[in-house]
Amino acid sequence: MLISLAFLSALFLPAVFDTPPLISEDDFFEINIDRDHPDEAFKAFEEFKIRFHKKYKTPEEEKMRGEVFLKNHNTVGILNKKAEQNGQGTKFGINKFSDLTKKEFQSRLSNVRPSRVSEIGKIHKNPLLNLTKNSRGKRQVDYPPEDFDLRYKKVNGRWVVGKVKDQKNCACCWAFAVTAAIEAIYAANIGKIKPLSEQELCDCGTDGRLGCSGGKLEWGVSYIMGKGLASEEAYGYEESRANHSDMCVADRMMRVFPAGRISHYIFHEYEVEDKFLQFIYQYKTPIAVSFAVGEGFRNYQSGILEIEDCDVRGVAWHAGAIVGYGEERNYGKRKRFWIVKNSWGDEGWGDMNGYFKVVRGYNWCEIEYNAYAPYWTDAIH
Repeated sequence: MLISLAFLSALFLPAVFDTPPLISEDDFFEINIDRDHPDEAFKAFEEFKIRFHKKYKTPEEEKMRGEVFLKNHNTVGILNKKAEQNGQGTKFGINKFSDLTKKEFQSRLSNVRPSRVSEIGKIHKNPLLNLTKNSRGKRQVDYPPEDFDLRYKKVNGRWVVGKVKDQKNCACCWAFAVTAAIEAIYAANIGKIKPLSEQELCDCGTDGRLGCSGGKLEWGVSYIMGKGLASEEAYGYEESRANHSDMCVADRMMRVFPAGRISHYIFHEYEVEDKFLQFIYQYKTPIAVSFAVGEGFRNYQSGILEIEDCDVRGVAWHAGAIVGYGEERNYGKRKRFWIVKNSWGDEGWGDMNGYFKVVRGYNWCEIEYNAYAPYWTDAIH
């Protein structure tokens, strides 16, 4: 039986929660908890606070966070039910964001809508296929395998995918996605894995905007092409720094990744899946992608994301780096997926240590139409 938040608050939230609720009438909702067992919701909130080390400054804030948690708890239940009804193996769950309001959560999402490929110029013709000759001298294509994961591949004897980082409460995801690809290029062509500076991109490569308000992948790629990039050690990340203007100090930092040594591909809207496969396999480099975010992604726990509850016309965008692909069977159906590196840390969201799987070949939330693929070039630009 469904019971209202107001009923739950009055029934089992602690006595310190006797002040009026801090959630507006527009946020009123129902919690899918049995009326005979309302303590389950309170127990879930208590477990959440312990698991994620949540401390609130006042009883009023704790009450507000409890109410927000209950709303998100209910959303998780609805998402899981919908996935099961649709024959999808995705699981949704409570995570470190479950006591944040929608507005608070979206502060870490970009409000800059990415450029579509058709808006950003020249498409490279047939850049990817690695053609070799067979014994009869005929050209043949070195097709990618059915599954491939850069996290477990060495290039020139070196691992190429760096650690999962945490952008925290700053919408600089676009910089983290680009840097993930550049770190792989560095490892494969210059030396061992070396963390590079997202903060430099957030401070200096923003086309005049504040980096924490969001950005575009092409800003980061273009900046590195022209200026190179410092190391994370020299130009460390500070989540609130890019909320201020005139913070760029790149001219004081040594260039660890050199300028002029990358080029990039952008992908046309047709045959994108095949070209992504070819690029990742041939160049052994992640692809930086942007995508719209809905409740499904926010509450992701495991499996292949298929639910498309995002608003591609809105201002809630995120970015990541595709590091691999594969396929598995769910409910008797073969499902193809991308493996994507996120920038929300390696714990507290999802169960893949900072990565997630998303359905492949369907342009889920625009993920396949907003991609930049940087690669190493021996020709200095």
